[in-house]
Amino acid sequence: MQSETTPLPLIGLVSERKRFLDALQKRESLLLLGPRGCGKTTVIQSVIKALPNRDDIVYLRYSPVLHELLVLLARTLVDAHHKYLRRLMPKNGDLAKWLSQQTSIHLRGILWNALEAEPKTIILDGVDGASHPIFRFLQRVYFAPGTTMVAAARDSVALGALSRLFWHPQKVIHFKLLSEVDAEHLFDLAVDRFGLGHLGIEEFRHKVLEAANGNPGQIVQMCKLATDPQYVTGKYIKFVPLRMDALMKFM
Repeated sequence: MQSETTPLPLIGLVSERKRFLDALQKRESLLLLGPRGCGKTTVIQSVIKALPNRDDIVYLRYSPVLHELLVLLARTLVDAHHKYLRRLMPKNGDLAKWLSQQTSIHLRGILWNALEAEPKTIILDGVDGASHPIFRFLQRVYFAPGTTMVAAARDSVALGALSRLFWHPQKVIHFKLLSEVDAEHLFDLAVDRFGLGHLGIEEFRHKVLEAANGNPGQIVQMCKLATDPQYVTGKYIKFVPLRMDALMKFM
């Protein structure tokens, strides 16, 4: 049995990973589209870990509130040793206090200047309903010389106002659901990783693969929940409550 902390290999996502990696290496902006659980975040994290200089990458879990997004970007840039921004930090190093004193307008200007002085690759994961103020901020970041921007969303509608930036069809990676063979392979790997071999797996396999319909995140999540005693009686996995709770992660 693999350790529960051992990452599962990418199944059925080799071409998506290669194209994403190529885009980052060429500093090309890109849009990743696909339903929750299809592997966008997994591919992003896999590629970031493989890059020799991770400080060039600024990874953000998207916030729909502009000020929260600005603060998160500033924190992440400081953590990534952004020289321009670090020079603005207070001598006592109290970043949280300094950020709390900044208005959105002031912080927006600071971040524009910082990224224009020292460009980075910005990855916005989980974009959902971007507002026009967020668009106006990111528009200038997007067109700053040397800056690369990647957005990941479930579909083009979820981009909201950012659809005005990510419109080029040749700069989009559409994440497909797994084939039947790949889904079965991933299920077997997940069963091994989470140590489910002693349970009634065959019936569980059929139900998981049918319910997930090729969504890798759902397959892994259902297998992970099956390690919880509340979903198990003897060797029987109580699928209905497990499935309902697993779906909550993807809503």
